[in-house]
Amino acid sequence: MSSSWGINRTMAQILALLFSSSVPLTVDEIMERLRISRGNASMSLRDLMDWGIVRRFRRPGERRDTYVSDSDPWVMFAKVVRERKRREVDPTVSAIRDCLARVPESEETETKALRERLSGLLEVFGLLDAAYQQVFATDQGFRNTMRLFRSDS
Repeated sequence: MSSSWGINRTMAQILALLFSSSVPLTVDEIMERLRISRGNASMSLRDLMDWGIVRRFRRPGERRDTYVSDSDPWVMFAKVVRERKRREVDPTVSAIRDCLARVPESEETETKALRERLSGLLEVFGLLDAAYQQVFATDQGFRNTMRLFRSDS
């Protein structure tokens, strides 16, 4: 599943371990269970925290950080979708707009066709963005949408 979510194998392994664990885990516990290096564990945990699907905290009175993932798969999925949109869709839209701005207004067949194709791509991404805004703009909006799907089954 990790390749579909846009995360590397170690990130996926750590996420699966934290998701399936009923208790928060330290870096050392993660390293031991997955047999990975400290550097790999630290880098992957940092990336997962950047994605917002893993949290670091310290228990009162303890010195070591522990890590947990969201326990709600719907919330985790929503965060992954938000991050993928931010990292992939938004820059793509920006690049298409930049390309479109560089194509001159012209009645030349090839130039006109290119402008139409780029505009069509922007329209598709605009529809995707509108759907995203309806479903994923807020956690509450996402939860409401998921309730509709769950009640239909």
